[in-house]
Amino acid sequence: MRTCARIQRRRDRGWRKPERCMIVDRTSHFGNPFTVAQLVDIGYKEPEARESTVAEFHPWLRGSRANWTSDEGDQRREMILARLPELVGMDLACPCPPGESCHADVLLEWAALRPLALEVRTASARARVDRQRVFQGLEPMYDADELAAVLTQDVYLDFGGTVDFDPGDGIPQRCDTRTWNYYLKKQRLHEDAVTIRLVEVFG
Repeated sequence: MRTCARIQRRRDRGWRKPERCMIVDRTSHFGNPFTVAQLVDIGYKEPEARESTVAEFHPWLRGSRANWTSDEGDQRREMILARLPELVGMDLACPCPPGESCHADVLLEWAALRPLALEVRTASARARVDRQRVFQGLEPMYDADELAAVLTQDVYLDFGGTVDFDPGDGIPQRCDTRTWNYYLKKQRLHEDAVTIRLVEVFG
């Protein structure tokens, strides 16, 4: 797989977006909704404000509603999650200077995942959103059966690999994929619904 990088988007005359590059600043669907200006308004100073915007973006994309509990925030996250496959194999351009914290680095991490790992991480984020929404008395956004189909699937990787799974208590555990498939098969022998869920796939 091609190794992708973050590129600084410039406003200089004559600058052109390179081939196989996607712009991910706030003019795009992939922009960071947490802004430096917002944090400066509540008392943060540079560079802490910039670093904090990235620190907030990371768990938010993974499904946390801690710092943005509105429907607007959940819909904005979904807009990014749904289009993440477009970033696979692409360099990402954002105005942030090299060496500074940037949400594009988080997006690069997601885009570097193999298709199965990206599918599972995305479904895990969506399931996390809905668990919080239901706990807070809101309607879920996603079809529970569709998420379960992704998060309770057998995992076969030609080169081995491991998975993190949630046995039901919210504390992820790690095992190799062969053990996961065996554990899943034993669960399916019972009539009760499978309660364990994938959280992450590695390898």
